[in-house]
Amino acid sequence: MATLRPQLLELIRHTSSGLPEDVLDALARARDLETEGSRAWSTFELMIQNVEAAREASAPICQDTGTLIFYVDYGPDHTAHALEKEIVDAVREATKRSYLRPNAVDSITGQNSGDNVGNGSPYIHFHARKEKGVQVRLMMKGGGCENVGGQYSLPDESIGAGRDLDGIRRCIIDAVQKAQGYGCAPGTVGVGVGGDRVTSYIESKEQLFRPLYDENPNATLAALEQELTGSLQGLNIGPMGFGGKTTVLGVKIGARHRVPASFFVSISYMCWAYRKGELVVKGQKAHLDGRPLAVAVPKRKAASAATAAKVAGGKAAAKAPAKAAGKTVAKAPAKAAGKTVAKAPAKAAGRTVAKAPAKAAGKTVAKAPAKAAGKTLAKAPATTAAKAAAKKAAPKSTGKKPAVAIPSRRATRRKLPIL
Repeated sequence: MATLRPQLLELIRHTSSGLPEDVLDALARARDLETEGSRAWSTFELMIQNVEAAREASAPICQDTGTLIFYVDYGPDHTAHALEKEIVDAVREATKRSYLRPNAVDSITGQNSGDNVGNGSPYIHFHARKEKGVQVRLMMKGGGCENVGGQYSLPDESIGAGRDLDGIRRCIIDAVQKAQGYGCAPGTVGVGVGGDRVTSYIESKEQLFRPLYDENPNATLAALEQELTGSLQGLNIGPMGFGGKTTVLGVKIGARHRVPASFFVSISYMCWAYRKGELVVKGQKAHLDGRPLAVAVPKRKAASAATAAKVAGGKAAAKAPAKAAGKTVAKAPAKAAGKTVAKAPAKAAGRTVAKAPAKAAGKTVAKAPAKAAGKTLAKAPATTAAKAAAKKAAPKSTGKKPAVAIPSRRATRRKLPIL
């Protein structure tokens, strides 16, 4: 399985430094509803400018990069164990690059791990599927908006909520009213109805992955969402609690089966910095929020620099003489006993062209004689040490025509000319 670490790192960077287009559009619409220059208008304008600056600098749009919540759907070509390691490694690297603030704190000692990794951090929910590939959804949920969430067990006499749609409605209105500006309004409200205490909360967070302008497939819940999105604006909480016409960007409700004795309504409030992203990888193709991802999925690990250099050197040593102007140019002479020993001749188009003279101890030593078309080219005298080295290296006579001497790999690599 190819590594997904580069893609996961880009998912984190992208999610931390920007907002989805539907969220940006909703913020712009909310701004335009306010009187230009008013406190509410100015607050929305600053939010939008902040996102643009963060995106340009690849910097977090909020100093609280929040809790990292991953939802992973994977096929038979992936394993949860391997994906967990890749995600953890990507989180560590993202923290080093300052895409994330160190946010993982030991609840007993108060010690910050420094890399966003700890017991239960990051939070990863795995779901196996039959289809190949992997889908990774990431949500970054800040501490402020997480603190104003809540869970209701119905019936709840304190707010007059029974076990029905009106009871669900009362829970949602109560939660948003209590949040005021502490959740960094305008928020998006994720609601989980039914299940047990844990799965009800999980459902409420999963609802926040839905697009702002989608429609709930359940007609009853779709009508309730639309009604609440309109009525909650009447609370006049406005951006950051300063007052205004927009208190929530949307309401998303999901329901699960429950046991007869329990009826939970869980609220997950998401702040205006609605950070979420989706990575989908199938085979050699990757998409981030529906767009092709520039980072290609590597088929295998690249060779190290040392290995590549070693391989390149070996290939260079084994190369045949290079051709220049239709003729073969012989190799540069190799050194033996500290002096230059002439190279064996090379053949080209039936003729042997002698090598240019090499310098040794400040003098020019001619090439060893070469035969071409029955003729011998003149040879300059060689030094005594060079003769001795050549004699020692010469093969014993077998009565056959001697083969052309092949220079050693070491000598050739050191003296290989650059053409």
